[in-house]
Amino acid sequence: MYQTLSQQMNDFMKNGFDVILEHQDTILAKWNDRLIQMQQRKSNSAPLLESVVDFFSQWLFSENESIEDFFIELKENWKNIDHSPSSELIFFITLLENAVHETIQSNGNDSYWKHQSVQYLFSKISEELFGESTRENLDMNTFLEQLVHSRQIKIDWVATLVKSDGGFRVMKVYSKKDLPPDFAEKEITANSLFALSELLLDLIPSESGKTFPIPWEEKILLFCTEETESQILPFITYTLQMFQTGERALKSTKEEQLWKDSVILFNEWIMRSKTLNEALENITSGFVNYLPFKRCGLFSYSNTEQIGFGLYGHHLNTELIQKINEDINNLPIIKKSLQKLQLLGERIKKVHPIYMAEASGGLPIQYVQQFELKSIVIAPIYVPSESKLIGAAFLDQGPGQQFEVSRDTYTTLMKFGQSAGEILAKFGAVNRKNTSNGLTHLSSREIEVLKLVAEGASTIEAADQLHLSEYTVRDYISTIMQKMNAKNRTEAIVKAIRSGII
Repeated sequence: MYQTLSQQMNDFMKNGFDVILEHQDTILAKWNDRLIQMQQRKSNSAPLLESVVDFFSQWLFSENESIEDFFIELKENWKNIDHSPSSELIFFITLLENAVHETIQSNGNDSYWKHQSVQYLFSKISEELFGESTRENLDMNTFLEQLVHSRQIKIDWVATLVKSDGGFRVMKVYSKKDLPPDFAEKEITANSLFALSELLLDLIPSESGKTFPIPWEEKILLFCTEETESQILPFITYTLQMFQTGERALKSTKEEQLWKDSVILFNEWIMRSKTLNEALENITSGFVNYLPFKRCGLFSYSNTEQIGFGLYGHHLNTELIQKINEDINNLPIIKKSLQKLQLLGERIKKVHPIYMAEASGGLPIQYVQQFELKSIVIAPIYVPSESKLIGAAFLDQGPGQQFEVSRDTYTTLMKFGQSAGEILAKFGAVNRKNTSNGLTHLSSREIEVLKLVAEGASTIEAADQLHLSEYTVRDYISTIMQKMNAKNRTEAIVKAIRSGII
């Protein structure tokens, strides 16, 4: 399995679509209300807003096979109304987006993650519609249109073909002369390239009767020209190579933007944390939400004791994760990386993730079997401001799943690890000279008990509110004091407040 960061971010964008479709009727009603308000004020911009509302009502709620298809069709059809200043159009699109956020909020199922996916979707829509004009030059439709109308070579028409059941099918034709009125409505197919070429020569007016095909990615480009194949083929091959080079450059730029988008979304997600417990939850879920992984286990690392111990799990049993206390000597691949870091000392500014195609080759077999590990990535949790490693996130794509990791995912993992390290340091959760326990983690039930005790509840009162026995609450309190190395309840409460746990 090889899921890229691009696929993950497309999935995240698709969540935005799903949220919008879920509230379609309410959103359309709100958009219509905005339009009526502007019409009642007799604003000169009302007709433009009406065009924008009509456009997005048609395209945003339509079913698309892929995100890529949506943006291609969106940009192509946007040209019909793109005749006003960009600032005014962006304002109206923002107006529509705000109505979507209001709908999510008023629905009673308000979720920051839903708002974020909608915001990301609209940001990408604006980027595509109002981005640099150079992108249009790298669109295949525009490229072929310009090629046909070029004065340097004599091409009558170009047809893009795809293989279909039992033959070939015409997708689109680019011609110097106008095509017949009903041409676009016809589905043109044939059982061979020769038969399809003959059929197109009959249907499309041209000065030449010569055609030749060039395979291109998953399509076939069929050229009709009066030039001989030997004369024109080198030129066309060269221009197609130049186009491909431009496409690759654009893809590289977009990939770089994607990992930056992912880091921004992750940072927004974890910065909402108000307590250490929320930070642990948001970090582990963030690694899964914004990267192509399904499970995350977060571990702390004690440099003085050379021990790693479990803190939290997302789509993993947190109680099982917290039971893990492992000597680094039993993790040879991690120990080797730590030794390299120790040699570099404070000069190290970034720590690279570790990828294991086979987890059994580097982790104790009991954990491999317990969590059904196959391939795994270990992302260091690192505090750049202190040049200190404080833990690691163990990530995979689900039980027994083999996978590879793309280069852009590696880059993003390093940034995530640094952001996670800084947010944990903010809660005083990194190992200090006067501590050796690193991060203290309490279960959600333990936090509930501690909060009630901090508010002045007695053991009996806490038991009543939580529907537990008094003895169970006492056991929770004992466990809390033990975890926090506290001599009594008061000390445990003070430490919890200072650490941001409650």
